[in-house]
Formats: sequence, C-alpha cells, structure tokens
Amino acid sequence: MDNFYPTRNVFSPQAREKLFQERPVVANAFPINSVHIDWDRLIAKRPYVLETVDEMPAYLLKPEVVKLLNNEHNPQQRLILDLMWTVGGRVSEVLSLTPASFSNDGYDVLVRLKTLKQGAGRPSKRAQARSKVRHIPLKDPILLDRIQTHIRAGRFRSTERIFPITRQTVNNRINRLVESLGGAPFSVHSHTFRHSFAIHLLLHGRPLKYISQLLGHSSVQCTEIYTNVLISDASHFLEGVDFH
Repeated sequence: MDNFYPTRNVFSPQAREKLFQERPVVANAFPINSVHIDWDRLIAKRPYVLETVDEMPAYLLKPEVVKLLNNEHNPQQRLILDLMWTVGGRVSEVLSLTPASFSNDGYDVLVRLKTLKQGAGRPSKRAQARSKVRHIPLKDPILLDRIQTHIRAGRFRSTERIFPITRQTVNNRINRLVESLGGAPFSVHSHTFRHSFAIHLLLHGRPLKYISQLLGHSSVQCTEIYTNVLISDASHFLEGVDFH
C-alpha cells in the first residue's frame, strides 16, 4: 500500500500494470442495502437502555452527531470529531495520526490505527510499539477531501502528527459545543463518539465480529454490550406473532 506524502495523492488510486487481463468485476453490494431507522423512537428509548443495562456506555445517535458536526466551525476540531465518529477510533489513536497513516491499496483509502487504550498521559513508545494495528476503510468522499485538505494545508511531514493538540483540549471543546446547543442528559466526551460508531453499525445490520475488529477489541464479548440497544426495545420482535 502506498503511503501518503505531500507530493503524492494517496486518495486517488494509482494505475497498475496487470500480469493477466482481468475479467470484468461485478459489483456486489452488502446484502443489507438500506434500513429504515426510527431515530425519534431510539432517542426516546435511550434513557431506559442506560438505566437498565449494567455498564452500558452513553451514546449518541446519527441525528445528534450530525448536529454536533454541523455546529463545530473549527475545521480541525470538526475533522477530529468526524474521524472518531466514522472510524470508531479512540481520541488517543486519532491524535496520533500522521500523513503516513493514510494509504491507498488501489481499491480503498485506509486509515491505519494503532490500538491505544486510553490511560493517564500520552501512550509511551513501548506501548505504541506493541499495539495492534488495524486498517479502517474510509468510504465518505467528503471526509476524504477534508482529510487531504487538512494535510496539504498543514504541510505536515510524513511522520508528523496532523493534530498537535491534547485529549483534554478535544474534550473541553466537545463540552463547550454541547453546552452551546442546550446541553445533554449525560456527559458527552470523545469516547462517546466511539460508542456511537459501534451502535450505528449495529443498527445497519453489520456483523458484530466485524465491528469488534474495527474497534480493536480483544474479543467479541467486549463488543456485545452494544447489542442491548437492539434488544432492549423488544416490543417490535413480537409484532406479527399471532397467539390466538
């Protein structure tokens, strides 16, 4: 995979010579092409989920995240929030990104995340060295354009962090943004976007194991907590079941 450098455009696939002529590729879309989601119902049911499920993390739903994104007018902060929302990265992982973290394999633009669990302070070099690596596809052309614009405007070196700020700065900015929009019934911080990413994929029928891999969880059991959003509102499972 080609790394991104300021003089090259990793976001456009490079032409490659093929040893053999390939047969035409038939596009195969994911089996679930579209879903209808009642966002108002899910938002109304959320307090019940958070109150009744032990250790259930607070989460936002798409309309709420989009509202936050649209009202964040600082381009750098907007991009950080967008990346946490669309790739499920921890804030420490997103803040560790460099231009070399982005690559193009000829089919997809990928962002390379090192699984860095949050703790006090910045991850040590030793912790980063032994961290697992995961590659997350970036499918949104608008987001790709914003990433490229940010990297080119900042003229970052290939191994230079593209977000030279702290986790606390990100969270403080999120707090001010939420307050400016009237507040929230629970604390919203950087990790909330990671939880929201996982739930958003579940609502669209994506496999739990795949979501677990994207999040960098050690096992699927760590990811199962999010499925409570699907099963806590169980009344619809009984619709159409006739007992008499």
